[in-house]
Amino acid sequence: MSRSRLGPLAIESPLGANPTSRDARVWRAVHVSQRKAVAVRIFHVAFGGTLESRTDFSDEWEHLKKLSHPAICQCYGGGFDASDAYLVHELIEGPTLAEEIARRGRLSWESVLELAEPIAEAISYLHKQGIVHGRIGPDKIMIAGLSPVLIDVRAEDGSAPFRDGPYHFQRPPSPDQMQRRPPESPGLHDAVTARSDLYMFGAVLYEALTGSPPISGSTIQETTANLQYQQPTKVASSVMETPVWMDSLVMQLLAKNPTERPVSAEAVKLQLAEVRRRSMSRSGVAEHASSGFSPLAVTNQADREEARTLLGRNAVAKRRNRSMDATPWHDKAWVLLPVLGLLLAMLVWIAWPPNPDTMRQRAQELLDEGTRSSMSQARISYLEPLVRQYPDGEHFAWASEQIDRVEMLEAEHALTVKLNRNLPLKNEAERLCAEAMRFETFGDNATAIDKYRSLITLLGEESAGNETKQYAEYRPLVNLARTKIARISAADTDQSEAARIISAKLDEADQLYLKGRTIAAKEIWYSIVELYATNSAVSPLVQTAQQRLAETSASGTASGDKSR
Repeated sequence: MSRSRLGPLAIESPLGANPTSRDARVWRAVHVSQRKAVAVRIFHVAFGGTLESRTDFSDEWEHLKKLSHPAICQCYGGGFDASDAYLVHELIEGPTLAEEIARRGRLSWESVLELAEPIAEAISYLHKQGIVHGRIGPDKIMIAGLSPVLIDVRAEDGSAPFRDGPYHFQRPPSPDQMQRRPPESPGLHDAVTARSDLYMFGAVLYEALTGSPPISGSTIQETTANLQYQQPTKVASSVMETPVWMDSLVMQLLAKNPTERPVSAEAVKLQLAEVRRRSMSRSGVAEHASSGFSPLAVTNQADREEARTLLGRNAVAKRRNRSMDATPWHDKAWVLLPVLGLLLAMLVWIAWPPNPDTMRQRAQELLDEGTRSSMSQARISYLEPLVRQYPDGEHFAWASEQIDRVEMLEAEHALTVKLNRNLPLKNEAERLCAEAMRFETFGDNATAIDKYRSLITLLGEESAGNETKQYAEYRPLVNLARTKIARISAADTDQSEAARIISAKLDEADQLYLKGRTIAAKEIWYSIVELYATNSAVSPLVQTAQQRLAETSASGTASGDKSR
């Protein structure tokens, strides 16, 4: 792309797997008036397209703007410029799931479960809005921090093939793309349904767990035939640590017949929640072996039938009852009963309450793994029961300390995600901590420490008039503030002069401006003005930054950062 401006946007650099391509369709850009980094998808159309196609395109971006879900990339709108049409999206920083799989080979089942739940919620949300994604794949899921985000959503209902109009040109599918397509609609132009989305979601989970797509094929013809007849190998047979419930769900999603898949994305959400519950509790194996996957534990017969209908089990049960009994000998009751007895005995042994020493040892093993899921499991399964059941025990103080540490890390992660996604902050503690983190990121550790200390003074347990219940809510971020102060103090013992930091930043911005990197220089000047406008001690430096901004605006240098 030769020019650096597109409507109100300053184009910076291409995004995607091939960032050096001159034909790249997705670019990093900055909205000049709002000073906000965005991603823009550009559609090149000869003569700007017809009036009808332009109207359809504008209707589509108005529909996309109304979508709001934390696991769906936000669309801000679109527009036309010369012979180009474009859509402006939230800029998601991070790799795609496809890149993560290529880098790591495959993901652990715990990591797959962490990303599956929010993506299933996003698919359910789209289906409730009457939208079928139709292109779900590892390259359509980006990892923002630790949170997955579904990208490339279009305002289509899936009842007809995706239009090939001037703003939605599709290249012929490659064998690699077809390996993840549903058997009933192998081509990118074929009509898709909500259950087609579920198949593609299952293909994503399969590839994340095993490192390979569920269907093989090196040519279009071979892949098309395999989609109809090849049965994917069970996940648990190649990745043995995968829980049986996760394996069962993935294989059900990959059923060739759409009616044998889960009836909705809402049902998939329930099944994923059951995978988490059973895997965390280490129970339910015998129940699974004897009665199959049952994601709702209900005692009332009417509620049970309603739940089974939601999950698409009644139809399967009726078909089984009408069919002949072709049960193999090893699945007969006289073989299964002794096996079930052994499984129940093992279940009782596993579920027997451990003593405090064992609980501490198991909690420590999970904490040592260092992942968010393992630390959360340690807190829920061992640390909190240890504090609750043995308040006078020798491990009470240790367990309480570890609970505070885990809750602090969880609060830090949640706040970081909110800041990266520009989500609203829920209370005063998050606002104060976010303000301190901004100064820390800018490099002004002295001001950051002051802000963290203000948080502790206002919301700490020792502050006057602070209720115990309120402190319990703020305690994770108060602990985070104390940890940040200690960390900054240990790493930097001389950060008391904000003026020194601002002067260094002004020098850096001047160097960038002389090199022609105007946008990068402006970002630094804007940050100085925004952060220190009320600080009288550094007002001359703030005025310098304001003067630089005025000079560059007057000289008409808003053409974008050409060197990026």
